[in-house]
Amino acid sequence: MAQSRKQKKDQRGRSGAQVSGNPQVRSLLSPKVRLKPLFKLFNDVTGTADRLVYGTPLHSDQQLVRFDAEVLVRGINSLKAARILMEQGHWEHAVGVTRQLFELLINMEHLGTMEDREAATLLYLRFGALQVALGHRRDIEYNQQKGRPIDAHRLAFLEKVLDTQFSDFKGRPKHDGTETWVPSWSKKNAKTLAELSPSKMRMHQYQYLYAAWSEQAHATPSSLIDNVFREAGDGWVDEVIESDDKKIIETSAMALVLFLELWDALPYAPPMPKGKSTEWAEQMKKIIAMPDLFE
Repeated sequence: MAQSRKQKKDQRGRSGAQVSGNPQVRSLLSPKVRLKPLFKLFNDVTGTADRLVYGTPLHSDQQLVRFDAEVLVRGINSLKAARILMEQGHWEHAVGVTRQLFELLINMEHLGTMEDREAATLLYLRFGALQVALGHRRDIEYNQQKGRPIDAHRLAFLEKVLDTQFSDFKGRPKHDGTETWVPSWSKKNAKTLAELSPSKMRMHQYQYLYAAWSEQAHATPSSLIDNVFREAGDGWVDEVIESDDKKIIETSAMALVLFLELWDALPYAPPMPKGKSTEWAEQMKKIIAMPDLFE
């Protein structure tokens, strides 16, 4: 039977409602509505950063300015992606985006310790060019394995470029002679960069993101345990909501802190408005400390 106009209007009016087929589950407001102050803070941070970045003219001869601006834009977009996921309750998927913010930060921190930041930035970009070339070669080799036509001249060109232009990124060959490449532009992994960070918190964040939350980023069996064995007794829905809200707030706090520190680590990016970092941090503290904030 077709729904009446009034029924359709009522459904549209319940913004953020999530309806389950389970009769034990009532219509629920989404985290976007339940945690409105939190996501308002997200929008304030990314909106401010967007206006500053896109309001700053970039010239082709200002390579460091353009580089820092592009890193900041990547950070802004990562924070937006984390917000979109968490607004719908998908905090476990936002963990992967938060790890991306962490890796951007530790790389920019290490870049900032270099005596010649411009030369270090060029090294960073050269490693990016290496990754692009390796990606193109893998595509050609995959098509070749599948019996598809390939551009042999392009493959030969890529082989020559990889052999002559990126020798400083080559690792020790495997026992069978197969070439290897260093793991990053700095020849260091995330753990080592975290250890070298000037921030004492970085290793704690590393342990959290790469150990405690690794199960969510990789969807290991342990990430399913709570849901598989949860008892559906009285009040179980409220318990799930409370647990998810805590995880959303924890993930949000981590993502926001990492983004603000990333912004601070970019000397040629548009500067953060004076006092804004402290203001946003204070707002986050209030959100964390006020469980009755969520109505």
